[in-house]
Amino acid sequence: MSSISNQYQIGIDVGGSHISGALVKTSETNNSNESIIHKSLDSNADAVSIVQTLCSVITELAIETQESLSVGIAMPGPFNYVQGISEIHGVGGKFSNLFGLNMAEALKTFSLLPKDSEVHFVNDAHCFAVGACHHFKAESGNVICLTLGTGFGSAFIQDGKLIEQHDNIPSAGAFYCERFKDSIADDYFSTRWFLNTYQAETGKTISSVKELALLAAHDAEARNIFIQFGENLANFLHPWLAKFECNILIIGGNIAKAWNLFGEGFQNTLSNLYNNTEVLIAGETETHIITGAAILAKEKTIHNKQMNSQSLRKTSQPLLPVQKTSNGQTEYDIFPAFELSNQKIERGFTSLAKSMGFQKTVIIDGYSGVLWNHFRAQLHAALVAEGIKPLWYDITSCLKPEDVIDEMIAENMNGNDPVFGKRYTGNLIDFFDINKLSLLQQDTSADMCILYGTGASLANWDGLLIYLDVPKNEIQYRMRAKSITNLGTTKTTENTQSYKRFYFVDWPVLNIHKQQLLPSMDIIVDEQRIDDITWMAGNDFRSALNQMLQQAIRARPWFEAGVWGGQWMKKKLTGLRQDEVNYAWSFELITPENGIVLENNNTLLEVSFDFLLYYNKVSLLGKAAERFGTEFPIRFDFLDTFDGGNLSIQCHPRTNYIKEKFGENFTQDETYYILDCADDAKVYLGFQDDIEPSKFKSALINAQKNNEEIKVEEYVQSFTAQKHDLFLIPNGTVHASGKNNLVLEISSTPYIFTFKMYDWLRLDLNGQPRPINIEHAFNNLYFDRKGDYVSSNLISHPKVIKEWNEGRVVKLPTHPEHFYTVDRYEFTNDTTIKTNGQCHCCMLVEGEEIEVIVNGKTTVFKYAETFIIPASVQEYKVLNQKGGKAYLLVAYVKNESCTSNQN
Repeated sequence: MSSISNQYQIGIDVGGSHISGALVKTSETNNSNESIIHKSLDSNADAVSIVQTLCSVITELAIETQESLSVGIAMPGPFNYVQGISEIHGVGGKFSNLFGLNMAEALKTFSLLPKDSEVHFVNDAHCFAVGACHHFKAESGNVICLTLGTGFGSAFIQDGKLIEQHDNIPSAGAFYCERFKDSIADDYFSTRWFLNTYQAETGKTISSVKELALLAAHDAEARNIFIQFGENLANFLHPWLAKFECNILIIGGNIAKAWNLFGEGFQNTLSNLYNNTEVLIAGETETHIITGAAILAKEKTIHNKQMNSQSLRKTSQPLLPVQKTSNGQTEYDIFPAFELSNQKIERGFTSLAKSMGFQKTVIIDGYSGVLWNHFRAQLHAALVAEGIKPLWYDITSCLKPEDVIDEMIAENMNGNDPVFGKRYTGNLIDFFDINKLSLLQQDTSADMCILYGTGASLANWDGLLIYLDVPKNEIQYRMRAKSITNLGTTKTTENTQSYKRFYFVDWPVLNIHKQQLLPSMDIIVDEQRIDDITWMAGNDFRSALNQMLQQAIRARPWFEAGVWGGQWMKKKLTGLRQDEVNYAWSFELITPENGIVLENNNTLLEVSFDFLLYYNKVSLLGKAAERFGTEFPIRFDFLDTFDGGNLSIQCHPRTNYIKEKFGENFTQDETYYILDCADDAKVYLGFQDDIEPSKFKSALINAQKNNEEIKVEEYVQSFTAQKHDLFLIPNGTVHASGKNNLVLEISSTPYIFTFKMYDWLRLDLNGQPRPINIEHAFNNLYFDRKGDYVSSNLISHPKVIKEWNEGRVVKLPTHPEHFYTVDRYEFTNDTTIKTNGQCHCCMLVEGEEIEVIVNGKTTVFKYAETFIIPASVQEYKVLNQKGGKAYLLVAYVKNESCTSNQN
């Protein structure tokens, strides 16, 4: 029988010196305290001792049933109740050794719970509220529940459901931090107020409210303090009772036992202010907390089962397979892999667990977008199967509060702008509380202590370092499925805002962090296939990177649909899903979002492309490394408008603009190389000779406001597109591809800085208009790029720079603004190409296939496949074995642009 249908659940209340628990029949309202078991607890003990004490209570209660159970544990805060992770600190040492510990995982491991049982931690005030409402059958209306004791606990119930956010309750979902008189409510409605007030008024000290209550029998000053407490409580509550339209107020906690002393003052004051609330005193606070914990645990189990059925990725695109399915690829390969010589790729959680077996301390760091809970659960099971019971410590317990992080990155997020922010220039440590990092203390008595999560290595634990990488396309698929969140937040947001935060905040700091960790990684894991990971030893991985930098490399492409997308790629590129509506983009070589796939014995492991730059940027970029550092300068991508639509009329930012506004180091200078086209294909480029900027702007604004069509060619020139043409689009140039083109976009690497001015009055695939940025565009447009200037200066005029019997080299000059140039090698047999200290970005744009020989190794590339030759390779030979003419396109940084910051 599943835990959802069980009649009984376990409820537990954890205090500073004791644990109490019971097996609760949640369908009954008269659960009594007769069945509660109690155990003493040393809250200053080590983590294992505290866990074992809790487990002894759970095990004793679980023995009574063989069914799977939901265990609810009421725990004081601060605590990450959703994940079951202790964040308790600064409370006189109590539970300090639990800081960061994943208690839920630990209890499932060390207790003897039946299989499939779940452990949930819950705020103790919430447990009391749910349990008390259950007892009093307060199943409708608005109820406020208070627990008066060491702190001021509160919770809100509406029609039987616990609520934490509502317009008519405090923003924190509780009263404790609300202002009252000269301080906060917690200072007035807790034990310390009684102790401090009595001392201030009498000069005497007492140790508890119970002691003061005994004095009140014969001490007028003591009685007056209780009366004052009641009056204060009524004065604080009455506006909230009215605002929430509270029907019932339930008061519990140890202080509630003195209701006979403060109740009259409370009632008399409240009756004069608000008289629509029934007041109930809960005499069995512990019983209500235990009952509420059991009820909430059952609800959370049901919720988890529902959430587990939801997809973790939203896309029609397949995952990278674990194993290479074909060794005889005859056409374009969507999963290209670099075959390793003797470095080994391992597979599965079991093998990873075996490799960790002799370690006492393990640090598992990783990129944003990792599904940490899934990874932890599976590795945990594999370790337990090996006889190891680890303790897991979560680095997120050390993050700064979300509101502090939000304020820190506010300028970078640029409000609600759907596209543009500004690159964050800090480091990952900025997101963490340094004092909390020092609170993470491993328990040496445990079999193994694992510190995990993005940024785990910042705690400076000494142990085995494992790094989890996940491809950028998978991060975005998970983002769209709402299965992940951004760095430093637990909230999911609209996809555009989440991606913006990834691009401008998360990825910059995590890339720096990844680069810093690369030399010390003991193991690297490809986490994208959450049930079937692949991994490598760190030394083998670094050796593999070194090997790649001496050979031809192909990044793994990925593909996206778009409102103007076409059908060419779907028809021509083998392996693409045919149920996608279209394919607009292929990320052929957009290195910030590409991966590289390694292969050993047909087993595949993918890591981000930038590892190559972090390992040895000079070997990859050569002369250009001085200027570009670890930023790859050139990108290749496909724009497919065959049987699709026109791209938006757009431009890209000038260099100073992209630096000042968005924090980029260089701008988005583009070219369109026409790989294929239909007879009616055209490209929009440059202005008409008689352009009047004010009229053009008025037409654009009118189109946006009134949904009125623009006759684009009254303002913007169009040119017939022909195969192998190269159109030049330096920053600030108005342009767009027309329909029925397959454009190879050769560009500097920035790729999201497109200022759309006119989008043909259409909606995006999500049914919403795409962002229009007329003001940005007009801050950057060059209106002197018009008339004859365009055909003379913005369409490349090929020049033959070398010829031989079976081929030639054609230079495709770019604009002076472009820091890169393009050559085309046209040959029927073979050619040898020198890199001259530059990284070459290459594509076969005519012909069936070529063989590329580098340092004695031959690699075959098919038509339309992109590959790069690292600068460390002095020369490479290209063979055309299939007959006919082969055209190899080669782009690289101009020598004069390698150190200049002008282009």
